[in-house]
Amino acid sequence: MIVFISGGVRSGKSSFAERCAKMIAEPTDSLHYIATALRTDEEMEARIAHHQAQRKHDGWQTWEQPYDLDCIMPMFGGRDVVLLDCLTNLWANELFRDDIWDVKEKVPRIVQQMKQLGNKAKGLVIVSNEIFYDGIPNERGTYTYVHGLGLLHQQIVACSDVAILMRYGLPIVKKGRWPCGTEWS
Repeated sequence: MIVFISGGVRSGKSSFAERCAKMIAEPTDSLHYIATALRTDEEMEARIAHHQAQRKHDGWQTWEQPYDLDCIMPMFGGRDVVLLDCLTNLWANELFRDDIWDVKEKVPRIVQQMKQLGNKAKGLVIVSNEIFYDGIPNERGTYTYVHGLGLLHQQIVACSDVAILMRYGLPIVKKGRWPCGTEWS
């Protein structure tokens, strides 16, 4: 099962995604958290440390993987539920890690990784940000990034079982059906 969750900054995406992953998992399954943020400064170091401690307390195994998901793909199997947080960071890291901003090569590779991981694991929950409300940027790098992220969203939602948009902490199901009787609050 692939669940795609997007929304604005501080819309409740990550905490909702964690709840989704826990709902997919059975008691004998393992919870895995792929963190895609790069360690860039002291503030980011502190945020990462805080999140690691919180997840460890909740029983998650954390994988810090800002790019090259292929490297950790063999670690997952049919008893694993994987949460990737977030696609927005992963895309930036992959796109700008070299001087070749090739959307046509890099987008399909990431989509293939998501499909492969979704097929391999019991569940895959993908978190991403909605950044498309401010119009089309003129600067080349920003335009390339936004264009590629839009393509990623479209292609990943197309292969997802469920797509959810978070607004004000509330999930709005845009594709698929979540099991009946599930309360999100």
